[in-house]
Amino acid sequence: MGWKDGNVPPKNSSEGKKLEKMVYQNPFLKKMRAKSHGEKYNDIVSADNSEEYKANYDKIDWSGVRSEKKNYRVKINGRYVDEEQSDNKGSDT
Repeated sequence: MGWKDGNVPPKNSSEGKKLEKMVYQNPFLKKMRAKSHGEKYNDIVSADNSEEYKANYDKIDWSGVRSEKKNYRVKINGRYVDEEQSDNKGSDT
């Protein structure tokens, strides 16, 4: 008798871990599991689940580019990193 017959393997078994991974990666399966456990499924998972956050979620800039300039310099082996980059810009090699 396998898990395909309706018997679900324990979560800590190798088959159980495979099934949990499959459910974790598939949003439809996540939704069905939550529904079967009597829970409400939410597509957005974060610390802040307010309606305002959900409404403005698509407006968040996820590019990672920051507009403000950093106010510190990194020094490696006695030279600032940004100086090395400006020195290398002029060389043809």
